Amino acid sequence: MKYLKKFNEELRPRTYLSASKKLTAIGHTDRAKKLKDWAEETEKREEVQKWKDRLQDYALFGTYKINIVNPETEEKLTADFYLDLSFDELAFEDTLESAKNEGSDVEDVGIPFFIGLIPTSEDTIRKCEEIMPCAEFGNGMYWGMVLSLDFDVKGNQVKFKSFVLDDYDDNLSGNVSFADRASAGKFKTLLKNIFSNPELNYPSGYNDVEYIYQKLEQVICIRQGFSSEYGFELKDVADFINQQSPNTMYKTI
Repeated sequence: MKYLKKFNEELRPRTYLSASKKLTAIGHTDRAKKLKDWAEETEKREEVQKWKDRLQDYALFGTYKINIVNPETEEKLTADFYLDLSFDELAFEDTLESAKNEGSDVEDVGIPFFIGLIPTSEDTIRKCEEIMPCAEFGNGMYWGMVLSLDFDVKGNQVKFKSFVLDDYDDNLSGNVSFADRASAGKFKTLLKNIFSNPELNYPSGYNDVEYIYQKLEQVICIRQGFSSEYGFELKDVADFINQQSPNTMYKTI
């Protein structure tokens, strides 16, 4: 595949895979296989680089012991990961807009987060590939869990009512949970600080603002008018999180 090397900084792996499929369709199976192999090799290199970038961004926020269980084979893994907590701006605004259209009171809206698992070592990556039903590592991490901080707005007041932590997709990453109380407690503290400490400097995952506190303030407090309409502060979410017990956030396997 020497003739492809000069293009490996310009073409994406998907380009090679698309070409491979076209060649297979017209019977050029040997050339198709070479393109597919090259695409997979290129994709793997990109995944490893993204993983290393995430290590630099998230390692300083500590490790968390995580359980992963394949629901089909019942194979299990407990390992240390860094966490990428990503606030889903679009999901929040879409759900909020839908709730507003249904009546005067806003009910059953959540502040959603996707929780990415960043392996702390190459050995952990290998074990995840073995255990997870359909491991997806394209972003240099595995999506593991989703969190929703659910609230209603009644009488011009935001009232939080539930803390929901669940699998991201058990068909992809399996059943994922914190493995011990210490990790659950650390997660609770991190989440509380995300909403209460502007100096935490936890990455936002967005291009327009650098830190997650800024993104939450931009979307919830300012753009959606929670501060002006309801006297809302991000610290209100931190106070709700502080009421949650870490005992409800982990499982033993």
